[in-house]
Amino acid sequence: MARVGMPRKFVFVCLNERPEEHPRPSCTRRGSGNVFEALREETGRQGLVDVKVIASGCLEPCMVGPSIYVAPDDVWYGGVTVEDVPLLVEQHLANDEPVEFLRIGREEFELSPLAGRSDLPPGEIPPI
Repeated sequence: MARVGMPRKFVFVCLNERPEEHPRPSCTRRGSGNVFEALREETGRQGLVDVKVIASGCLEPCMVGPSIYVAPDDVWYGGVTVEDVPLLVEQHLANDEPVEFLRIGREEFELSPLAGRSDLPPGEIPPI
């Protein structure tokens, strides 16, 4: 049996789940579990044995989840759906061209469900 060796890319998929009443959304409630499974199936279908899809805890851009991080490319994706997976796998994971319409950046990390709440210190989330 042939060995696969060290992966060329790692795809971290947020599978964090928060209570429904929490002020920040969770990727799992937005379908990241299905995206994770679709990525695993599609990378296998396309024969990408050098790409490792990994279940992750919170990746932080919660307001635009499901979120995905591709390393070592340093590419962040948000709002990924199962329908986006074949394009993401073929274009980025197989051919090294990020899918621009799914990319997120620093601005998305700074989004907060508490925007405009001057009574809390920056970054603090009120108890539920």
